Amino acid sequence: MHSYNQSLPIGQPLYSEQVTLEAVSALFDKVFTGKPYAILIFCCDYPKQHFSFFDEILKNIEIKVCGGIFPSVVYDGQVLEQGIVLVPVLIPVDIHLYQELSDASEGCFEFDFKLSNCQSLLVLVDGLARNIDCALSQIFQRFGQSLSVFGGGAGSLSFEQKACLFTNQGLKMDAMLVMAMQHKWDLAIGHGWEVLEGPFLANQVDDNRILQLNFEPAAYLYKSVVEKHDGRLFEDHEFFELARTYPFGLERLDDDILVRDPVTIENDSLVCVGKVPENTMLYILKGEDDKLISAAVAAVKNTVKQHTPSTGLLFDCISRQLFLTDKFDQELGEMSAALGDNSVLIGALVLGEIASGLSGTIHFHNKTAVMAVSKN
Repeated sequence: MHSYNQSLPIGQPLYSEQVTLEAVSALFDKVFTGKPYAILIFCCDYPKQHFSFFDEILKNIEIKVCGGIFPSVVYDGQVLEQGIVLVPVLIPVDIHLYQELSDASEGCFEFDFKLSNCQSLLVLVDGLARNIDCALSQIFQRFGQSLSVFGGGAGSLSFEQKACLFTNQGLKMDAMLVMAMQHKWDLAIGHGWEVLEGPFLANQVDDNRILQLNFEPAAYLYKSVVEKHDGRLFEDHEFFELARTYPFGLERLDDDILVRDPVTIENDSLVCVGKVPENTMLYILKGEDDKLISAAVAAVKNTVKQHTPSTGLLFDCISRQLFLTDKFDQELGEMSAALGDNSVLIGALVLGEIASGLSGTIHFHNKTAVMAVSKN
């Protein structure tokens, strides 16, 4: 593994396969020996795991913490579905917690960080909360294009909203964590999805819920298009088993198509990960393995070609892995290779990816690979 030094933004990550009070306490003790400014936490969510003991640990830690519980984590370039990763942060940071995200209103957040020369923001959210896009819009209104902003959505593939963010106040749900850093991270963003059919008018929406498409119940129209092209019927499968192959695409003037993942149905409406603006024209997308992989890898190669990278923080969509299955290891391997032999890749498979685009606007992506690259 890469050898770290104090000039880098993060230090040697530590991993424990066991997520128990004893194992996690021992892992924190090891991290403390390096006297980091903060600790970044990536933890796997999996059945029968109880996280209640974290409150006791987190509330007694004097060092700042920021992290989440995700479907899977990436450690040393590999996807792990069990365990926890602690990453020491070696540069000055300021971490703010914003709660009750789903009830947030325009202008309700204050982003006044006690940090000079802030260059990047790591943003972690409850991926199943509402108003994520509203919160990101407020960050953009506050800072404009001056910062690199990246991160992802925490949560469970059960799509049951629960406590999933690590803070010094304990585990939190329906919240957003923002870590301001004195370090510039370069961003690589790629997805590779292509238009299958559309556009369709999203004439009635409610934040992340599409109620109507072309003045029809959204679920009816979506199901009919997918079943026509796929050949399988929704009545014979779990909804997400088919839907993960056919996401929506929002066409934007400033960047590439923004992908939206429909994850479940509620009363004939489609619940997506992330907001869908009303009266937006939506496409139903399709994906091919090789095109998805090449788009993600090309984005990383384009980002690192200007300098020698040292670390990649990856926020890759969990549904990309579910779509690519065995080929996801190829995507991860090629992205890691693009970073170079002396670099290390860590991160998480997430429910929605956060990245500031070419125009500076901060988007909540779906089915997209986002990597923040640190240079030496």
